Amino acid sequence: MGRWRVSAGGAVTRLVSPPAAVDVTLGPGGAPTFISGAFSGSIDPIARWKVETSWWDKPVVREYWKAVLNSTILCELYLDVARNEWFVERVYD
Repeated sequence: MGRWRVSAGGAVTRLVSPPAAVDVTLGPGGAPTFISGAFSGSIDPIARWKVETSWWDKPVVREYWKAVLNSTILCELYLDVARNEWFVERVYD
């Protein structure tokens, strides 16, 4: 489901390719609190950022979240704003 990479700090990450679709429950303020699908469980958000770019003339707008899944797994998920769909893109070991 993905490739493993060792980062400069020694942590291993797995790029989920293609990104895994998930359903997301949002809490107060719009932060994700629970996901289900290829990955499932409670989510504790750590960081949020937005990416807006024009990739080969097809605009990409994504809202990224780094979060802890089930109090044990660090992952990155994003909302594809144009499609209103959520995906898990990276898992950290």
